[in-house]
Amino acid sequence: MDRNVTVLEMVVTVVLAVLVCIVAGLLLATGFYRDFWIFWFCFVVATAHFSLVKSVHGDPASPIPGQNRITAASRAFYFVLVGVVGFCINVALEQIDSFPPLCAYGFNLNNPSVFSFVRDGLFILILFFPLLFAWGLLPQADTFIIYLAEQIDMHIFGGTAATGLVCAFYALGRSILATAVLWCLGFAAFYNLGEKRNSNGDTVRYTCADLDTDPNDPRGQCEITDRVALSFFCGALVAVSYCLSRSTSNHEYIWDMLTRLLNKKMREKQQSSPDNVSDPLGEIYFQTLWRRLLTDLLVAMFTFVAVTALNVTSVFCRSEIPAYIIYSLTCVTGVVNHYIIPHVRKEMPWLCCAEPIVKASEWDCYEVQEHPRVTVIERFLQLSLYVEKNILYPLSFLFALNLSALHYQTRFGEFGAALVLTVAGMKLFRSSFTELSRQYLVFIFTLFFFNFDYRHLSEGLPLDYLIIGILFSKFYDLLLKMYFIFIYIAPWQISWSSPGHIIAQPLLVPHAPNIFFQTLIASIVGCPINPVVASTFFTLSYARPVKYWEKDYNTRRSDSSNTRLDSQLEGSLRNPNPDQLDSLFYEHLTWVLQKSLCGDLLLGRWGRVTSGDFFILTSDRLNALVHIIEIGNGFVTFQLRGLEFRGTYCHQREVEAITESITDDVGCCCCEPGHLPFFLSCNKAMSSRWLAWEVVSSCYTLHGYSIAENQAHLVFNTFDYKRGYITYYCKSIIFLLVRSPRLASLLANQGIRDALSRLHNTSYVDQDALFDETRNCDYSHSLGGVSRERFIVYYLTFIRECVTQQGLHMDLDQADSFLVTLCFAFTLLGRRMFFQHAQSGSSRRGDNFMNGLYRMFLGDARPNHPGDEWVFQDVDSIQDIIIPAARIALKVHQDNFAFSEEYETAHGVYEAIQDVMNNHVVTHENDRTWRNAVVTNKPSLLALRYQRTEESYIYPYKLIRLTSKFIKFRVIKVNRECVRALWTSQRQELIFLRNSDSERGSIQNHKPTLRNMINSSMDLPIGYPIYVSPLHTSYLDRHETYNKTLFGRATDPLWLAQGARVVRKLCDTCAKHYQGSLAGKPTQGTANPTDGGEEGGREGRMGAEDRSVSVDSLTGLQYGRGGAEGGARGGAEPYQDPFPDSDSDSDEQLWRPMWVSKQVVITDEGEIFENINPDWLTWPDPKLAAKAEKSHWRSWRPQKGMEGEVVHEWRPFHKETAKRSHIDKVLVLVRMADDYYVLTREQGIKEV
Repeated sequence: MDRNVTVLEMVVTVVLAVLVCIVAGLLLATGFYRDFWIFWFCFVVATAHFSLVKSVHGDPASPIPGQNRITAASRAFYFVLVGVVGFCINVALEQIDSFPPLCAYGFNLNNPSVFSFVRDGLFILILFFPLLFAWGLLPQADTFIIYLAEQIDMHIFGGTAATGLVCAFYALGRSILATAVLWCLGFAAFYNLGEKRNSNGDTVRYTCADLDTDPNDPRGQCEITDRVALSFFCGALVAVSYCLSRSTSNHEYIWDMLTRLLNKKMREKQQSSPDNVSDPLGEIYFQTLWRRLLTDLLVAMFTFVAVTALNVTSVFCRSEIPAYIIYSLTCVTGVVNHYIIPHVRKEMPWLCCAEPIVKASEWDCYEVQEHPRVTVIERFLQLSLYVEKNILYPLSFLFALNLSALHYQTRFGEFGAALVLTVAGMKLFRSSFTELSRQYLVFIFTLFFFNFDYRHLSEGLPLDYLIIGILFSKFYDLLLKMYFIFIYIAPWQISWSSPGHIIAQPLLVPHAPNIFFQTLIASIVGCPINPVVASTFFTLSYARPVKYWEKDYNTRRSDSSNTRLDSQLEGSLRNPNPDQLDSLFYEHLTWVLQKSLCGDLLLGRWGRVTSGDFFILTSDRLNALVHIIEIGNGFVTFQLRGLEFRGTYCHQREVEAITESITDDVGCCCCEPGHLPFFLSCNKAMSSRWLAWEVVSSCYTLHGYSIAENQAHLVFNTFDYKRGYITYYCKSIIFLLVRSPRLASLLANQGIRDALSRLHNTSYVDQDALFDETRNCDYSHSLGGVSRERFIVYYLTFIRECVTQQGLHMDLDQADSFLVTLCFAFTLLGRRMFFQHAQSGSSRRGDNFMNGLYRMFLGDARPNHPGDEWVFQDVDSIQDIIIPAARIALKVHQDNFAFSEEYETAHGVYEAIQDVMNNHVVTHENDRTWRNAVVTNKPSLLALRYQRTEESYIYPYKLIRLTSKFIKFRVIKVNRECVRALWTSQRQELIFLRNSDSERGSIQNHKPTLRNMINSSMDLPIGYPIYVSPLHTSYLDRHETYNKTLFGRATDPLWLAQGARVVRKLCDTCAKHYQGSLAGKPTQGTANPTDGGEEGGREGRMGAEDRSVSVDSLTGLQYGRGGAEGGARGGAEPYQDPFPDSDSDSDEQLWRPMWVSKQVVITDEGEIFENINPDWLTWPDPKLAAKAEKSHWRSWRPQKGMEGEVVHEWRPFHKETAKRSHIDKVLVLVRMADDYYVLTREQGIKEV
C-alpha cells in the first residue's frame, strides 16, 4: 500500500473517497443502471476507491516513469467529475419543461432529447473507465484541469495558451472577471437600446419584425434614442480586450513586478548585497514590463475614447456598404500578409521554386558582419500588419457589433444579448490582437458561409465568427493529423527498421476507416494520435495542453560557484560530461532568441507561425527544437531544446537531409531531363510534398559564437613549444605582479623579505629536480638548476618594461633590487606547482605537460615545497597572480604562432598580455566567469577542455576557442501533430510498454518526419537533450531593429512614447513637490528650535526624512527600476535639499546622532546584516567590523527581544564619511551582551 507523505495528500484522498461514495449513491438512485450493469458499476466504484490506496506504477497516462502520486487520484477524480455532471443534467432533464426555448442556428438547445443523449453518454462513459484508464486515454487530474481551462479561455474568450496549472486558473479567472465587468456595462447599454419614437412621439420597442428577421439589416439601427451607453460598452470592450491581449498567461511576471514595487525590504537587501551575477535579463524584464504596463494604460485610454466617440456618430449603422468595404479590405490584407508574402519568402515557394522569390538581405552573404537589415518587404509587412491588427479588424468587428445589437436583444433579451456580445466581442478582438496568422481564413469563411450558402442560419457576425473559429481550429488540427498519417504510412517512405513493421504495413489497409475515425475524435478532443511502437497502427492518447509537457524547468548550470572544491580539483581524474559544457551555448541561444524572436516573427522571418508550432534551428554545430507555446500582442512564449553536438548516426543522417542541396536533383520519374531555371525538378517537387517539415529560411541570422576545437597536444608536441609556453608563463606572472595593487605591501612585508633573503643572492641556484633545461630558458646546465643570474638575463628587460608602463619609480639598474627577487620567487613558485602536476601525469600517454597545464588552468595551485612557504603570508596572490598567469600564457602562446615577429620584443609581449587581459576571457568552462562572459557576449573566449572518448583517448585535451559573430541558421518548420504524435509514441513505448532497447526501431532515422531528432529532444530519461530551457517570453519592445522604424512599436508609437514621457515627468514633479512639502511641513511634536523644542523638532525631522526617502524610492520606479537604481543613484550624487531657503534646523542639529548611547531592543531579525563587506562603511574601529560578522558570533545568534546599546550610527547622505550610510536607510551598530556586536537597520530596533 502507498503511504501518504503529506497532510494535504491524506486530506485529498479522504475527501475523494467520501465523494466517490456519495456520487455512486446518487447515480444508483437515478435507476439508470440495471441488472448486470449494477455489478459492473460497483466494480468501477471499487477501482476508483482502490486506486486511492494503491496507485499504478507505470500508469499509461503518467508523464514520468515509476510511481506518480497524482495519477493515484485520477480515477476517483474523473468518477466524481463525470458523475456530478451527469447527475446535474439528469436533474435538469426532469425540469426542462420550465426552461424557456433557446434556439440557435435552427436547433433547439433545450430539446429534451439533447439532454437525454448527453446524460446517457456520460453514464455509459463511466462504465468504460477501466478500459480508458488501462489504455491511458484520460490524463492525470492536473493535466486535465490545465487542458480544460486552456481550451475554454482560447476558444470562448480568445485567450492564449496556458503554461501551468496556476497560470491556467489565472488566465481563465481574468477572462471571467473581465467578462463579468463588461456584462454589467452591456446590460446597461441594452436596457434602453431598442427604443424609438413613433409618429405620435411615444417611445416604443424596436423588434426584430421591423428588421424582417435579418440580424444584419441596418434599418432602424440609427433610430435608437440613446447610443451613448452602447458606444461606452464598445469602447470598454475594445480597451479591455487590448489590455488582455497584451498580458501573458504566466502570472509570475506580474507577480514579480508587484513584488519589486511593494516589497521594499527585498529591494534593500538587493542593494546592500555585493554584486552577484545571476540572470542578466531579470532587471531588463522588470523594465520592459513596467514600460509596457504604462504604455498599455495610455493606449487603452486613447482606444476607449476614440472608439466611444466614433461609435456615437452612428457611422457603424448607417449602411451595410461601408461595412462590406471594410470586410473586403480586411480579407484582401489578410491574404496578402499571411499567404502571399510568407510563400514568396520561403526557401521553396509553393514547393515548386528553387529559391525565394523575395530574398533576405543576407541570403547571398557567406558571412554576415552586422545585424540583419530590415528589407523593403519587411517594412511593408510591418506597416500592413499594423493596419490590419489595429485598424481593419477592430473596424470590421465594430460594424458587426452595431449591426447585430438589436437582433441579439430581441433574440436573447437584455441579459442574454449583453452576455453574447461580451463573450463574442472578446473572442473577436482578442483573436485579432494576438494571433493574426489564421484569422483571415476564419473571417473569409464566416462571410461566405453565412452570407451566400446559409444566410438563413446566420446569428450575426459576432456569434458566427465565434462558432466558425472553434470549428476551423478543429478542422485545421484534423488536416495536420491526416497529413502526418499519410506521410508516415506511405509505403515508399517506410524505413523497414524491423520485420514487425514489414508485416504491419499490409495489415493497415482494412483499418483505414478506423484510423480516420480515431483522427476525427482526436481533432475534436485535441489529443495526439500516435503510431504504436513506430508501426503503421495508430491509437489515441490523452488530451494535452499546448505546452504538452507537465514539467516546469528551472535549469541550474553546475559551475565553480555551486560545486564542491574537491570535485573541481579532481575533475581531470574523471571524464567530464561535454554535453553539460556545450549546453551553455544553447542557453546563450535562448537568451538571444528571447531578445529578438517576437520581432523576427512579426517581420515574417519565420513564415506563418501559430501557437503550438515547432521549429528546428540548425547551424554548423547547434541543432535546437523551438516550441512556440504562446503568441500574444507584442510577446511570444517559447521553449528551446538543444540536441547533442555530435549526434548519433541517425541524427547525422537527418541533419544531412535538412541541409542537402535542392538543385542537384534533375530527375523526372525515371529519367533525368533537368529542370527549368529557378524551378525544382519534378521528382524534387513531388518528394518535398511528402515531408512533415519544410525549410522556411536558410539565412536566419542571430548573434552567437563560432566554436573551434583544436587538439591541444599539437601546440605542445615539441620541447621548443613547451619552453615557449613556460617563458610566457613567467612573463605573465611578472606582468600581473607589477600590476597587482598589493605590490607595495609585498615589497614592504618584512616577513617575505626575510624568507626570500636567500634568493636575493645573485649566485642563488634552485636545484629542484622538477626543473630541467628543456622547458626552462633560465636553467643553467653547469649549475644544475634555475639560477638567478640567468633569470636576470632573460627577464630583467621585461621587468623594466612592466615597471615603465605602470609608471612606477623604481631603480632597476641594479640587479639586486628586491622587486627582481620577488619576481624570481613568484616564477619559481608558479613553475614548481606546474611541474608537480605535470609529474603526476601518466607517462604512458605522454600527456604529463598537458596534465600540469590543465590542473593549473582549473585553479589547482597548492604549494607543498618548503621553499615556497613564504607565499602563505599572502595567500591571495596565488589566485590573483599565479592562476591567471597560466591562463593568459596559453592565449599568448596561441597567438605567437600568428604574430611571432611582434612577440620578439619586451614591449610586444607586454602589449599582447595587456590585450588578453582587456579583450579576451581565458578560463575553464566550469568557472562562473566563463558563463558570465558568454552571457555578456564577450568577443573572444578560450578554454582548455579534458574530454576522453574513444576517438580522443590518447589526446584528450582540446582547446576551445569562441569568437563572437553572426551565425546563419536554417529554420525548419515541423508539422506540430507529427512532433506530438512521435513524443506520445515514445512515452507510451518506454513508460507503459517498458521497451528499454537502445536501438529500437522507433528512434531510427526517418527523413520524412525527422523522427530521431524529434525523439531525441524529449524529456529525460526518454530523450537525451543536453539542454531544455525554462519557458521564456520574448517581448517586442526588446527587438532593436524593429523598434527603429516608424511603426516599430505597434503598441507604442512616437506620440504615445512622448505621452509616456510626459506622464513620467509629471509623476517625478509631483513626487518632488510632495517630498518638499513633507520636508517643510511640521509634524506632531515639531517645535521651532529657537523656542527650545529640540526633541520635538528632532522627531519631526525624523518623520519627514523617513517619508521623503520613501517617496524618492517610489520616484525611482517611474523609470522602470526598483530600489537598486535609486540606491546607486543616491550613493553617487550628494543629496540636495529641494527647498534650500526654507526654514529648517541648522546643519549641526540636522546631523546630530539619533540613536547613539540609547538602549534598544531588537524587533525584526530580518533587518540584521549577517554577512558584511567592511568596505561598505567607514568604521569607528576596524575591529568592530570583524566582531559584527556572523563568523565572529559562532553559535550565538541575535534574536528578537534582545537588548543592547547603540555605539554608532550611519545616516544616508551624511556630510561626514565616517557617519555616512551606503544605502538610503539609517544603520546602527548595537553592542549586545558578552561583547557581541550587531549591524542592523533602524527599522529592526526600537528604543527601550
